[in-house]
Amino acid sequence: MEQNFSPKQIAEALRVSESSIKRWCDRGAIQTVKTLGGHRRIPLDSLLAFLESTNRDIPDLSAIGMDLSSVRRNEIPPEAKFSSQDATTRLQYLQDALIYGDEKECRRLLIEWYGSTSSFACLGDELICRAFAQIGDLWHQGKIEIFQERRACELCGRLIHEFRRLFAEPSPMAPKAFGAAVTGDYYALPGQMVEVSLREVGWQAVNLGVNLPLDTILKAVRSERPKLFWLSVSHLIDQEKFVEDYSDFWNAIPRETVVVVGGRALTDSLRPRLQYTAHCDTLQQLSMLANSLKSQYLLKQAAPI
Repeated sequence: MEQNFSPKQIAEALRVSESSIKRWCDRGAIQTVKTLGGHRRIPLDSLLAFLESTNRDIPDLSAIGMDLSSVRRNEIPPEAKFSSQDATTRLQYLQDALIYGDEKECRRLLIEWYGSTSSFACLGDELICRAFAQIGDLWHQGKIEIFQERRACELCGRLIHEFRRLFAEPSPMAPKAFGAAVTGDYYALPGQMVEVSLREVGWQAVNLGVNLPLDTILKAVRSERPKLFWLSVSHLIDQEKFVEDYSDFWNAIPRETVVVVGGRALTDSLRPRLQYTAHCDTLQQLSMLANSLKSQYLLKQAAPI
């Protein structure tokens, strides 16, 4: 069932007056539906569209039933988990909705899953990554067209951006994180999911994008001095060239920056040839590491000189 909210709920979530919400509804800035009793209700789709068009975030997610204080460093309470049968069914539904370009159904499934786990990292690992692994297999087997796979990627990217907007802006005191995908790697979804996962746990995370040479990535890291840098490696054009360029990158990167690498192209035979601080196979692993690093960073910032 599609989620609908009252103007009062939205006002509390955005920390504005209820009269302002009603005025925006009357002007058509926020699309509404009416109950049988004639009361305004704001569908989730309409709320997200309003946030996008006005460049707003939601300061108080608890007002609309999404209390992020329930996140326990990505440890999901057993009672909140779906059964294996439910998870398999939802995964199949999402896969089908992505293949056929049903954006509304994809949004519903992702929001529903997130509402049950309160963890975007879990959502990314258990639903999005698994769905795209299956979609990739179907494409390689010739069972779906390439346009369907690309459309699914574009659709999912839009929905991940909507999740990004659900989280309030991190504190200016929060640690910074930058990330990118290397030259020849055009897979955008991994970096987008990492950015949202880190923002969820309070980092100032910025995804620099795909197909970036390591020398320009190095300039960004030297300029901004992030506490954490993640490198997504889903595809390599020339493995030997990458190893050589990465060695130069590692030797030149600021020592205080934690370097985290991940991606399916970092095989068991390739990783021993690289130097890095940590390797993460999943978003949940990265999120747990980020929580620990953030605690250390804030303690250090608060310590008297």
